[in-house]
Amino acid sequence: MIRIAVCDDERPVRESIVKALRRYGSETGTDIEIAEFTSADELLNRYPEKLDLLLLDIYMPGTDGMDAARRIREFDPKVCLIFITTMYQRAIEGYKVRAFGFIRKPVSYVEFSHEIGDAVKRIEQSRGKDHVITIKSSGKSYRVPVSQISYCEVRGHYISLCINGEISEYRCPIRELEEQLKEFGFFRCHASFLVSADSIQEIRQTDILLKDGNTIPISQRKRKSFLNDLSEYLGERI
Repeated sequence: MIRIAVCDDERPVRESIVKALRRYGSETGTDIEIAEFTSADELLNRYPEKLDLLLLDIYMPGTDGMDAARRIREFDPKVCLIFITTMYQRAIEGYKVRAFGFIRKPVSYVEFSHEIGDAVKRIEQSRGKDHVITIKSSGKSYRVPVSQISYCEVRGHYISLCINGEISEYRCPIRELEEQLKEFGFFRCHASFLVSADSIQEIRQTDILLKDGNTIPISQRKRKSFLNDLSEYLGERI
């Protein structure tokens, strides 16, 4: 279930967005729940619980969308935010409220469905932070929370996982682990290393500095494909 709020003071625009969302849900098999708001003030007063995606007009009477977004970020830093607007001159302000993107009015379904598809993918990936994978090693099964893994390293027939800063070893193929982790933002930066995009602090010429202070190598052979994969995953666009 993807919970979506649409906030626009113009009824025809709001109806066209809801229609496009339902079409997207039908075409992709995505289960969506939609709440409609006619103003930013109404949205702020009746903000939905566990909201995944907010489609927000910028220019509205009373509190405008950008001001509402600033206030929303104070209590909901995680909601995926897309502005629907003709006011591209204010797009730079979107960086300050961590907007995922912008959709132009009048709404084109092709552009709309592409942007919504990217947003849904990001939402599903972020949910992976609470996901648990199962690793089979030497006849035993181990359940490991994805959010606790910063990187994986191949060491002979063993895989070393850095879990909450501590190294744990398992006997399993890295390709099997890579298959489980790829949808949660883990990418090959080296033939022997998988790294979590969310754990990266800085990408340098020959290595990657992680938020926990560890460094892992990045090979020249993998560098281009790794950066492309990372860019697509992070994919926040204006």
